[in-house]
Amino acid sequence: MKTTFREKYFNYLPKLALFIFVFITSCQSNVDDELYEPNKEVSKTASGANRDIKLKFYLGDRGIGNDIGNVEAPGWVADKQNQWSEWGGDSDNYDPDWIVLELLTRTVKNLKNLDFRIAIQLSDGGSSGNGAGRVRYTPWASQGGGWSSWATDSDSYDFDAVRFKIETRPFNGLTVEDVRFGVQLTDNGTNSSHKGVAKYTPWLSQGGGSTGYAGDSDFYDPDAIRVKLDIIR
Repeated sequence: MKTTFREKYFNYLPKLALFIFVFITSCQSNVDDELYEPNKEVSKTASGANRDIKLKFYLGDRGIGNDIGNVEAPGWVADKQNQWSEWGGDSDNYDPDWIVLELLTRTVKNLKNLDFRIAIQLSDGGSSGNGAGRVRYTPWASQGGGWSSWATDSDSYDFDAVRFKIETRPFNGLTVEDVRFGVQLTDNGTNSSHKGVAKYTPWLSQGGGSTGYAGDSDFYDPDAIRVKLDIIR
């Protein structure tokens, strides 16, 4: 029997509806990916230039989120204190497994005409600072930032504690548009084959926040940490 135009029309409707549904779902998925990508690169139009920053950190042991030690922090960068934080470790200050960095922000001061870099130092012997290794530095913000060298305690084996400092110096005309912190751990001394995934805070212009848990490749008794100052100028 010959199919009429009306019958063809109504047979086509379900296929059209399915096509529209798949198209809309696909578009929504792409939008969601953009909205929830935490460390997506930001443009200079999203400026953090009128804010100050602070680095906060804590460590833990025996699995992610467990045996957390004291939360420590050096001062606000724009206050130009150039002082070390207290030594931070896990709850018993012995062989931590992971670290979390946080980027804090405030608007009462800003980073204009100010250069800065991050210093990191590791030690053994609990929280006493004994067995401290060499201080490692990121490049200055004026140099574009970047990774520090690997920091270890004096024997490059199973550190107990870490401390940070943010050094500052006047730099007329320098405006840092945006900044975030990164951190990475490794084991077997500074052997990069045992390094874990590098973790980053959200950008300053995104309000700052946490790196999440950073550990070496097996999240067990790391030997070294390096820190990154990520800069947009």
